[in-house]
Amino acid sequence: ITGDRDLLQLVNGKVKVFLTKSGVRELDEYNRENFYEKAGFHPHQVPDYKGLVGDTSDNLPGIKGIGEKTAVKLLKEYSTLEEIIENADKIGGKTGELIKENKDSGLWCKALASLKRDIELDMGCAELKVASYDYDELVAFFQEVEFNSFLKRLPQKNAEKAEMAYEVITGDRDLVLEGAGYLVPEVFGENYYRGAFLGLGLLTSSGCYFFTEEGVKRNRALHAYLANPEHPKRTFDYKKLYFVLKRLGLPIKGVDFDLMLAAYLLNPLYGSDDMKPVLDNFLPNDLPYYEKVYGANTKMAVPHLEVYARYSLEKCALLKQAEKRVKDELQSLGLEYLYGIEQELAEVLAEMELSGLRVDLAHLEEIGAKLNAKADAVAREIFAVAGEEFNLNSPKQLGEILFEKLHLPHGKRTKTGYSTSVDVLEKLAADFEIARKVLEYRGFNKLITTYVNGIKEAADGSYLHPLYKQALTQTGRLSSVDPNIQNMPVRTEEGQVIREIFISRFPEGVILSADYSQIELRILAHLSGDEKMIDAFNNAVDFHKQTAALIYDINPEAVSKEMRRTAKAINFGIIYGMSAWGLSESLSISPLEANIYINKYFDTYKGVKAFLDETVRLARERGYTETLLKRRRYIPEINNPNQNIRSFGERTAMNAPMQGSAADIIKIAMVNIGRRLKREGLKALMIAQVHDELVFDCPQEEISKLERIVKEEMESALDLKVKLFVETGYGRNWAEAK
Repeated sequence: ITGDRDLLQLVNGKVKVFLTKSGVRELDEYNRENFYEKAGFHPHQVPDYKGLVGDTSDNLPGIKGIGEKTAVKLLKEYSTLEEIIENADKIGGKTGELIKENKDSGLWCKALASLKRDIELDMGCAELKVASYDYDELVAFFQEVEFNSFLKRLPQKNAEKAEMAYEVITGDRDLVLEGAGYLVPEVFGENYYRGAFLGLGLLTSSGCYFFTEEGVKRNRALHAYLANPEHPKRTFDYKKLYFVLKRLGLPIKGVDFDLMLAAYLLNPLYGSDDMKPVLDNFLPNDLPYYEKVYGANTKMAVPHLEVYARYSLEKCALLKQAEKRVKDELQSLGLEYLYGIEQELAEVLAEMELSGLRVDLAHLEEIGAKLNAKADAVAREIFAVAGEEFNLNSPKQLGEILFEKLHLPHGKRTKTGYSTSVDVLEKLAADFEIARKVLEYRGFNKLITTYVNGIKEAADGSYLHPLYKQALTQTGRLSSVDPNIQNMPVRTEEGQVIREIFISRFPEGVILSADYSQIELRILAHLSGDEKMIDAFNNAVDFHKQTAALIYDINPEAVSKEMRRTAKAINFGIIYGMSAWGLSESLSISPLEANIYINKYFDTYKGVKAFLDETVRLARERGYTETLLKRRRYIPEINNPNQNIRSFGERTAMNAPMQGSAADIIKIAMVNIGRRLKREGLKALMIAQVHDELVFDCPQEEISKLERIVKEEMESALDLKVKLFVETGYGRNWAEAK
């Protein structure tokens, strides 16, 4: 008898589970005979189900966007989550995209939801009886083993939460603000560029205050306090705080702690811009989630002043409680330097968000018209082959045309129809023109809907102001939203055209792009210590050509374009732990041939093989990998008994040190460039970061100086055994700069 649905995976011929519905008065029985009828899947698939839909009671996100009905449907067709992930392209549509984008989260949630049943207990029921407990020891234990749901159930120490006395400040009045301060801004909505700034909570030794927007603008005592570096300040999401104050023309100095960034460095799984789930990892609390205060989606609304003022100040108080523990953990892991980089980067990113990117909306309209014309022309060609018009954006209708009317080879048919995923169409494209045309149409359609229309909707006048997520990815890389400029297409001619709309704000100004060349391979050379790799990069050799020459045992001059392409695929595939099967798919060769190439590669770069093997061994032993600056990525999958999950963990372990170190390096460069631009008084602005590329808006007369500064700082960001190399270019727009 239980209320915990995780225990449903125990159902078998001997075990029944009775779920409580109204206490123990009403029970819902699950047994071997009725389980499939009630749940829609088998008991052993419960962890797979949790991996898909998550479990809010255990703070498991699952695969965001996958609901119960979709999960049940997928588990009827595929027996495990791993099989679902492998067939994501076949599943296609929005569901397939969600699975690919969130597969790491899904596998992690499945691992956490799986009950471990092979533990031998050396105690009986009497010893398991609940007794009194030491509060502090219990909190520390729950935190260590990440029993966050239990942590939430503990009462706050010292029993009842005291009523918080505070003052609301709406204008200028005399205040004594002294000592350390805990500050949390309140903004309506996740997008703090568009959302209304509601005010600022401030807790100091001299008092507890909530400043309304007018109070923040007008109170001179607050202005003096914010600008005084002698008063240490602590916050949650320093980038947001810096942004809202800078927008009002108010400087802030003396910030020495950001709980959001610190927690993210301790474990990237703690990353969130909502304070509640972050705090749950460190102390018992009754803080509501953001959406409980403001609502969600279409039901969002600004509550009464008293509600959000108390909410802000409760966060300030909990921030103060969590500070020492989190700081101590940062110090124990040697993360102080990296934390300093992240905090200073928050200011750089806030400045970028405020500056924005100027867009040529008239040119965007022209591009949209041309893309629509091309899409319409391709659609007409498709309709001519099909012999009728139909909805090209409907996978069901497209499947019926391709596989029932035209009788193209197809895979298994499901209840919703035939799969028309990219993977399916690409295989057909080699022999059937209509498949090639559908892929071409989809390419145009994505550019129109995602980029042309998306940019129009996101633009504020003639500027885009994307916001950077600094505590989101598992690797340490930045991501952006509203819009996501990091997914800007570059591989097709039409995609590259989108970058033409980004122009300079300065008269006769230019856009400068600076991109690290093969940075992850250079980091691999440094970490592995492989002499052949190190020599190649330090002597400016074409590394892909050298790899081809060594693998094929020929002179570099004899390397063909096809050989170099193969070597390039292997070089980058190795970074991501690519298997022989994966390489065979990438190069359209047999797995046997791909395996021969990989073995030759490791025979050539023996240091790389030794490094990757040792990285996996250490990750299996410790449960995490580290970057050059000690940024950790925890990999619970690496010790999973399921081979597919374990293999995923091993591939992740191989890649994480390189990708994470690349993220650290470009962040250092951004901080150093930000300092130089201010110190040397340049008008030029850093306006975007896209993976290994930085983008700047620059007056014509500053371009030579800016290019020199950017190359110097990017190439000297971290001292490695190999030289970092940065390629720069500039032009009237972002496309020309590339």
